[in-house]
Amino acid sequence: MFRLFLTLTIFLNFSLFSFSNEDYSKDYNLLGNKLKIIIKTTNLDKKVFKRIKKTLKNIELIIDPYNSSSFLYRFNALEKNTDISAPDLFVDTFNLMRNYNKITQNSFNPTTFSILTNNSSDLKKIKFYLDTGLYDKCLNISNITTKIRNVFSKKLSCTKISFDSAIHGIIVENIKYILERENLESFYISFGNTVYYKNFESNMPSYNPRIQEILDINQISLKKFSSYSYLDITDKKVRTFNINSASRKLVVKDDIVIIVSSNSPVNNSILSNTLNLLDFDTIKKLKFINSEIPILIIYKEKDFYIRRYSKSFQQYFN
Repeated sequence: MFRLFLTLTIFLNFSLFSFSNEDYSKDYNLLGNKLKIIIKTTNLDKKVFKRIKKTLKNIELIIDPYNSSSFLYRFNALEKNTDISAPDLFVDTFNLMRNYNKITQNSFNPTTFSILTNNSSDLKKIKFYLDTGLYDKCLNISNITTKIRNVFSKKLSCTKISFDSAIHGIIVENIKYILERENLESFYISFGNTVYYKNFESNMPSYNPRIQEILDINQISLKKFSSYSYLDITDKKVRTFNINSASRKLVVKDDIVIIVSSNSPVNNSILSNTLNLLDFDTIKKLKFINSEIPILIIYKEKDFYIRRYSKSFQQYFN
């Protein structure tokens, strides 16, 4: 009897072990940021991480502006009036940038990278270029022309672009696609300012400490989001979304919170970044931010914080 009980116990323990979910975790250093992926499943095909690695390499070889082997690097180095055929990811991302340029009435402009290429940490030099207008002719998205869907050229060789406003969302979206295609039902993805998870209890910090500090100062407690992005105010480099192209002003704040939570990691990423360029005097006059997308903005004016959010964001307050 004892032997039978022991056998049953071992069998049951083995069964529980065999069919319980395990965490498969992988970290990557990518484009100057840390990418974290956690998959919870009973049995993971290890080829999934190989597919992810291949996808990440392909993305880097298209839209990394600092990699001399990438398409974007070669595009930025292109002489004027020279045609070049672009891969689909470049085409789709550029069209997204162009749309946001129109929506923001040129406040957001990916061609501000023209003055950031070698100066992204030098605030004085960037401000000098903006004040003197030395690069004004280069900072125009109309300098980039499309002959057919994927054939691009530049009117001026000095015009350069970056997709830094959306890159985190693009990475997360692509990994999400791979994992869902593999029918994986529980996972967590975090890259830069963008997070997406599905059927996953996450103990990861939701934001960087400075954002959490501002939320605490304002006594704001938020529920968990399964898909969101935030403006990273601890990044010491100037990005394209730190320059208001319409006013030619440098916009760098360390006392602002912007959180966007929609089902699209790409839209979350670019919105959380480009909302940094809004006219905050206009926002102050609004009772709610006019958007169906859940958006929270907290910013400091003089010694006081002002909070504005869309009606759809109300559900996330504790």
